Amino acid sequence: NRECQVAIAGGVNLYLHPAKYQSLCLRRMVSLDGKCRSYGAGGEGFVPGEGVGTVVLKPLSQAIEDRDRIYGVIRSSACDHSGRSNGYSAPNPNAQANLIREALRKAAIDPETISYVEGHGKGTALGDGIEVAALTQAFRSGTSKRQYCPIGSVKANIGHSESAAGIAGLTKVLLQIEHG
Repeated sequence: NRECQVAIAGGVNLYLHPAKYQSLCLRRMVSLDGKCRSYGAGGEGFVPGEGVGTVVLKPLSQAIEDRDRIYGVIRSSACDHSGRSNGYSAPNPNAQANLIREALRKAAIDPETISYVEGHGKGTALGDGIEVAALTQAFRSGTSKRQYCPIGSVKANIGHSESAAGIAGLTKVLLQIEHG
């Protein structure tokens, strides 16, 4: 929005007390076998993860002028509440699809040109299924092409770092781009 010249964005997640694990276990959110199967068969919970990460954000023209190393460009963003749903672990697929469509529209991106999606993928059949349904719904509004875009989640590698999950996923994508 051109409201600042530079920003630092990121996330931190640390489990500093055993009560957090107890709470997750009581809600039956944690994988019983210690493996997170994002978008895979047998997904029944997530693995808690700790992490910290940051990125420096600048307008592209300023980053070019300053000769900064540019890892990626944010073409658009969209923000919304997930809308009415059946609970914390069952988000609203229609609200998610609308949000994805809005981000694609603002960026003028054709869904057919997307070659990879780094999703949330916390490792539950319900949550991951809803996420895939929302992406499918959003992409189908711009293409009839099917099964052309892989989806993954860093949670299968490092666990669900909760408030640092977004920066972890972004870091994974930037490293994928950097290393081809």
